[in-house]
Amino acid sequence: MCDSLPAPFPGETYVTVSPINGGEITLPERSFVFPSADSAVTVPSLSFLITHPATRGETKHRLILFDLGLRARLRDYMKEQQAHLGSRRPYVLGPGVAQSLRQGGLDPGDIDTVILSHVHYDHHGDPADFRNAHFFVGAGSLSLLRHGLGIRASHQFFDPDLFRDSSPVTEFPLPGTTPWKGLGPFQAVLDFFGDGSLYVVDAPGHLPGHINLLCRVGAAKWVYLGGDSCHDLRLLSGERKIATWVDDYGHPGCIHVDREGAEETISRIRRLQQLKGGEVEVVMAHDVEWWNQNKHRAVGSRTGKPTTG
Repeated sequence: MCDSLPAPFPGETYVTVSPINGGEITLPERSFVFPSADSAVTVPSLSFLITHPATRGETKHRLILFDLGLRARLRDYMKEQQAHLGSRRPYVLGPGVAQSLRQGGLDPGDIDTVILSHVHYDHHGDPADFRNAHFFVGAGSLSLLRHGLGIRASHQFFDPDLFRDSSPVTEFPLPGTTPWKGLGPFQAVLDFFGDGSLYVVDAPGHLPGHINLLCRVGAAKWVYLGGDSCHDLRLLSGERKIATWVDDYGHPGCIHVDREGAEETISRIRRLQQLKGGEVEVVMAHDVEWWNQNKHRAVGSRTGKPTTG
């Protein structure tokens, strides 16, 4: 594996990354880290607007959303998902990512691409709000929506009609096949635009099809969007371990479908931060401390609102 980030080159393209609060849920610490306290924290479910500048032959920039947070209305969830949200009180739904874009002066109809880290209820949001967007999901996600996991867990219910009213949906090819390549500690990344500005990263462990994004925002500056690779930064630092439990049926439980895979993904992210040649800012989807410190970068703020046109 290479021990440095991709080197800068003349004329390279950079993207900008702006967060959006896609709603909030409350997470009990015991379900995510070990050892744990008898406490819970209310966290955002972040979405990110990624702006790719217009290149030769294009008339305008590209607007990409990574994750869509929570749905804006409880009634739009399946009854099983509504019941699960009862275990995540207090929670906040709305105004929704589409309305947040409007409040920031952007038309949701101008979003041309939506990439979902995975298809859990707190990340897929309301796909029908983005009818002009092409959706991309990790390999196996569509089968997961149709057939589920077969696991008795309140958070593992999936809506088979999720994309019924949305634009086309494409699954990324299976990792290990063309056009996936290695980058730093990662075995499989995909250069989404072909210009080194945005890499899709295979990030196994949490759920089948779980992916992350590595965004080049400067010559030596990167933002890594980690989705649900971990829910507590003490896992990334090594201060805590991933929690496990035994459910009411006597079955072992974990927030990650493949705990060992999740541990390996966390290890790779940790190694990414140690590579030479640049600075990597790691942002997880539910990092409340990061959100509280970076709200000024959100869509609609003076520094977070992208140039339109």
